[in-house]
Amino acid sequence: FRDGSQTQYTINTNETTVGKALQQVGIVDPADGDDGMYVTVAGQTLDYNKDGYYWAFYENGEYAMTGINDTPLVDGKKYSFKAQK
Repeated sequence: FRDGSQTQYTINTNETTVGKALQQVGIVDPADGDDGMYVTVAGQTLDYNKDGYYWAFYENGEYAMTGINDTPLVDGKKYSFKAQK
């Protein structure tokens, strides 16, 4: 993912937020850390304090203004994470 590789998923759910839907199918695993929430995406955890990388969250290609747990799940929207430095 740091190399720009991608994985795409289609999810069918009754959950109302992106975070809950992704947790339900095991794509993300949020964990509280000393500096807030860390997200593991597809088995990869990024830690800005260790190597300068973090998971940036996007809605329809635009940087999201809310976190995954506060973002309503809207049918037809595309959500993505990008490893960014």
